[in-house]
Amino acid sequence: MRTLVQDLRYGFRMLWKSPGFTLVAIITLGLGIGANTAIFSVVNSVLLRPLPYPDADRLVYLQAVNPAQGITASNISPPDFADWKNQNQTFEDMTAFVTGGAILSGDTEPERVPAAYVSASFLPVLGVKPAIGRSFLVEEDREGNDSVAIISHALWQRRFGADPSVVGRQINVSGQSTTVIGVMPADFEFMQPVDMWRPLAVEMTSERRDNRYLQVLARLKPGVSLEQAQSQINTITERLGQSYVETNSNWGARLTGLHDLMVAGVRPALLLLLGAVGFVLLITCANVANLMLARAAARQKEIAVRAALGASRLRVVRQLLTESLLLSTIGGGVGLLLGIWLTDFLVSISPANTPRLETVHLDSRVLLFTLAVTFLIGLLFGLAPAWQASRVNLNEALKEGGRSFSEGWRRNRVRKALVISEVALSLMLLIGAGLLIKSFVLLRGTDAGFDAENVLTMRVSLPSLKYKEGRQKAEFFERLAERVAQLPGVESVGATLSLPLGGSNYSVGRAFIPEGRPLTPEESINASYSVTTPGYFGAMKIPLVAGRQFTERDREDAPQVVIVNETLARRYFPNEAAVGKRIKIWRDEQFPREIVGIVGDTKTDVLEGEASPQMYVPHAQDSSWGGMSLVVRSTAKPLALTSAVRGAVLSLDPDQPVFGIKTMEDVVAASVATRRISMMLLSGFAGLALLLAALGVYGLISYSIAQRTHEIGLRMALGAQARDVLGLVLRQGMSLVLVGVAIGLVSAFALTRVMKSLLYEVSATDPLTFAGVALLLIVVALIACLIPARRAMRVDPMIALRYE
Repeated sequence: MRTLVQDLRYGFRMLWKSPGFTLVAIITLGLGIGANTAIFSVVNSVLLRPLPYPDADRLVYLQAVNPAQGITASNISPPDFADWKNQNQTFEDMTAFVTGGAILSGDTEPERVPAAYVSASFLPVLGVKPAIGRSFLVEEDREGNDSVAIISHALWQRRFGADPSVVGRQINVSGQSTTVIGVMPADFEFMQPVDMWRPLAVEMTSERRDNRYLQVLARLKPGVSLEQAQSQINTITERLGQSYVETNSNWGARLTGLHDLMVAGVRPALLLLLGAVGFVLLITCANVANLMLARAAARQKEIAVRAALGASRLRVVRQLLTESLLLSTIGGGVGLLLGIWLTDFLVSISPANTPRLETVHLDSRVLLFTLAVTFLIGLLFGLAPAWQASRVNLNEALKEGGRSFSEGWRRNRVRKALVISEVALSLMLLIGAGLLIKSFVLLRGTDAGFDAENVLTMRVSLPSLKYKEGRQKAEFFERLAERVAQLPGVESVGATLSLPLGGSNYSVGRAFIPEGRPLTPEESINASYSVTTPGYFGAMKIPLVAGRQFTERDREDAPQVVIVNETLARRYFPNEAAVGKRIKIWRDEQFPREIVGIVGDTKTDVLEGEASPQMYVPHAQDSSWGGMSLVVRSTAKPLALTSAVRGAVLSLDPDQPVFGIKTMEDVVAASVATRRISMMLLSGFAGLALLLAALGVYGLISYSIAQRTHEIGLRMALGAQARDVLGLVLRQGMSLVLVGVAIGLVSAFALTRVMKSLLYEVSATDPLTFAGVALLLIVVALIACLIPARRAMRVDPMIALRYE
């Protein structure tokens, strides 16, 4: 222990004597460790930390699939859910739910809160109990007995002042007097934000089998694997397909672990970023190792004296390793502080729909990770310099003078290898960033099918207890559109069930069959379905390709009509005019609709890929939908209209809140948010890697020139020209860079294939990106070599000959 304390004291003195070296090393280490700490914090919370439920690995999410119709993920109908639940032997229990909203009104301003309508087994399946109150009873999951609710901890604090007596209180929920029976724990997580849970109250067996709207969770029995459960569900769906051919033919199911389902959308990007910061950390180690090698070389005489006085090689190595671990510890502390700030920054710029974002923080696992990284870095960048420095030749080290430039250059094998590795790693990161940047630019240039500029949207959801008749809902939106259209600054207004690019967080799929074809499952064609008011296409500037738009005359008692998009018309009415043809929205409607117009394609969910077939129906002719997105095109800044539009809604119904207020430009930005954040972060890491690589090249060349000033002066005294010295330095520096570039190109060619899922219309081996990035790195490295090379050209031979 006494020897260790002496080593630490000596190490502190040596670091204090070289403030420039110490500061650069600490900053470099802090950046590398801080970036890794921040990314690992997110990866740990989102990907690694289990869901906060007992035996969370046994929770699975079930989805309906129909490969024949290209449906890879669908909800489940109540009768199918009942059969799956009753016939399976692999689940402890199953639960069904739907998400939506509820309107809280009463003493304060009405508020729409996100809600989930769940079967009685919901909380038992999750293994969670309310923090206050109780769970739902089986008898409460029936129509007429469902006027109870459990609220979230956040809503309890915000709306009810954390009053414990809230349990048992009557509140007004969507026009219905409802009893609060429980408050959920503060740390309860769900698949999406929810502030209120209410009974589903659905008679499962009385619903239609093709009305697929339930989300389903199940808990596996102990010892049962996901594969076993999948096999049994496959057997059940096959049997249902044979029993109910019209509704269940070709329909199957897919089971996914709940945690895997929640993080599937962000897993590739997070793993890519984790790999990127790992590369940055390796470059950091290489850079600091180079600094340590240079410092050890400068201390050769000191080490030789210690050896001459009896210090063993192990003693020298231990002292130098102590210094490197001391340096890495300080750098790790700086990195931890930087990591805390970077973690908060990452959370602040992450898309709002990032799963488990609220759980991201530095916990004991992250601290252990940072500690382990700090220790390993201290060994990695300290071991090679310490080992090399301990191999001291007393005669060589203690005599004056030195080796020639070329000889010294040849003997710097470790430093050259480190620089080559820095260049190669930097090139791989730069190529990855380049591919993401090019992909993002192409994606943002994709035509979404509408004009997002100056468009305000907000959601209005009419409660069914108050607006029981479809006619009431249709009239509300007709009157609302009239009032909003009269507001100053409004250019046009409309409403729709589903906004493009998932802007309304709600979408509906229905099947249709062209007139004249058999009404069978094999003939049905799946398409996205939306109801709209007249003016919607104009407000969104969705172009009319043929026929006409909806008008006020397309009412409930008028001929039934439909508008389709170009993809549907081209794919299912090839070589003929689709306008005038008739289709039947199969099994949902018992009558045909005439196609009166064709509009341009819009991207329903994401900008990537081709547009899907789309059908639009006048809201007045399918007015059962009370939840609609209002679309207002303004002549100026759209958000300035928010208060006036909200006032128009309240003037029609003082208990009706609006929610989901945003612009369509926000919707477009949100649809590419994950890609944008991934691109920005990877580009930032790549830029940092490029800077570190350039510093590594600069440091190696500068050190070599400083060590060989005497020889350079001798060369110039014997007639060498400045350009000869310049050429010598550039050849030796750029040779390392070119080797690193070659290794980096080959490695990137193999590694960028893992990025394929994150790219859009860009090959993972795009030659222009590879060539452009390699050229950029070569230019930056050339500049890094030129700076010390120009200094070497200005060496005064007379002064240099007296050097050393």
